[in-house]
Amino acid sequence: MQFLSQRISRFSSTLARALQLVVLTVALALSLVGCDSTGSGGAGDGDDSGPPTGSSPVDGFTSQAAPIVVDGKGDDWAELSERYDDTGDGNIGIERLWMAHTEQHLFLRLRIGQPIDLLEDNNLTLYLDTDNDPTTGEAALGLGAELQWTFGQRTGQLGNGQTISHEDIGITPLPTVRAETFELALDRSVKPGGEALFSGDSLRIGLSSEGDRLPDEDGGLGYRFSTTEVSADAPSIDRPAASDIRLFTYNVQQNSIFDAGKQPNHRRILSATDPDVVGLQEVASSAAETEQVAEGDLDIPDAWSWAKVGGDLVLGSRYPIQATHTIPGSEGTPSGAFLLDTQEALGKELIVVLMHPPCCNSEGGPDELSRDEMRQLVVDGVAAFLRDVNQGEGPFGVQAETPIVVTGDMNFVGDPQQPRTLRTGQIQNTDEFGAPAAPDWDGSPLLDTNPRQTAAPFHITWITSESSFPPGRLDYTYVTDSVLEVVHEFVLATRRLSDTELETYGLQRDDTVIASDHLPLVVDLTLR
Repeated sequence: MQFLSQRISRFSSTLARALQLVVLTVALALSLVGCDSTGSGGAGDGDDSGPPTGSSPVDGFTSQAAPIVVDGKGDDWAELSERYDDTGDGNIGIERLWMAHTEQHLFLRLRIGQPIDLLEDNNLTLYLDTDNDPTTGEAALGLGAELQWTFGQRTGQLGNGQTISHEDIGITPLPTVRAETFELALDRSVKPGGEALFSGDSLRIGLSSEGDRLPDEDGGLGYRFSTTEVSADAPSIDRPAASDIRLFTYNVQQNSIFDAGKQPNHRRILSATDPDVVGLQEVASSAAETEQVAEGDLDIPDAWSWAKVGGDLVLGSRYPIQATHTIPGSEGTPSGAFLLDTQEALGKELIVVLMHPPCCNSEGGPDELSRDEMRQLVVDGVAAFLRDVNQGEGPFGVQAETPIVVTGDMNFVGDPQQPRTLRTGQIQNTDEFGAPAAPDWDGSPLLDTNPRQTAAPFHITWITSESSFPPGRLDYTYVTDSVLEVVHEFVLATRRLSDTELETYGLQRDDTVIASDHLPLVVDLTLR
């Protein structure tokens, strides 16, 4: 009997374990039915709380509410999960995708297998099924795309076939130079053709380029918008107490400060920002004429000093301008160096370099330089000037560790070497400009201040609806941060300021829209 009892006990235990195994097997099978098949392995891909996606083999939704700022660097993506990783599929094409959102924007980060100019000479195309319904919109990649946008052509179309521009969808990409990684924002509130583009709380996305696609399967990748409220802290217009000098740089678009219809806009912009040093580009008039209009129509104090170098570079300063110097570069586009007596504010003199290299892209010809080549000559010239100043051979004869600011409308598009040269001193045309040298006093690169817009998560400085090119970052301010500290900075964009902010600073909503196609950059500095 004891033996029989032991056999029964062992049999019961074995049966129990077998039943447990069956239960676990069934549970695992059921869980696998709902798993995401993207292959990304990213966190959140298994959140299948969204609506069913029909026959699409790529299922699942992810949500990443995050305070992304489109600055061309991507540091704020570091802690976020990838939506899809297609690296190593054998194609040189679209490799990786990140997605995030706020209440106002959908953010994308793309990694391409080789450097490209995002806005020219490619057929990289974005497909968004914004209602998550494959039966509506344009059929592509197994999606019903309400939006199709081809970056290299800078155009797109809606699901009904309507052609659209960048302004219709509020697309903002960076950087403007060739790169492997790009980030961009799409405005979720847009209504092209009078209907909301983003009509629901979920969407599907696909991309194609040069025979490659992401994902490889039909049906795209799902994404769900959460209701989590997040936003990045926007810079204030207010000047901090630690600021000793406020520098303002602005491309005023074809002498617009002399346009009576635009002078009220400029006057309000200057009054709200209250700068100490003003660097202007695209001023065809003389320094004396600029001074006259500044003191009369723009309400700048008559105690300021004004000087001009080249065809369009004018500097105004509440501190005396002691000397100027023309920095050679590309023919017809020199840069200007201005020595300011800022002993009162900094305890030292200050050198400000104003630049305006040629815009846009063109290939050139047998007897004509391309625009990239022209820009490189301009930045090489400035890099050589900074090297000479550092070596005690510059035109001003300044003491070591004299603070330097380099600013202006740089027009950096296409070749990434130009901003690299300006920041690091890596001169390319050494036969003409001499050996490379680090531009800061301590042998380091210059600091690219890279200010952010007021009231918007962008670092763009140029916006116009009259061009096929979407908003971009064309204006820069660099400083010798071994001796200068940036205590505050911003790009003034009045369009997105609140009513309260507009009233507080005496601005009107369209001031920066009317005044110029560029936006003013403001940097607050103090001596280290």
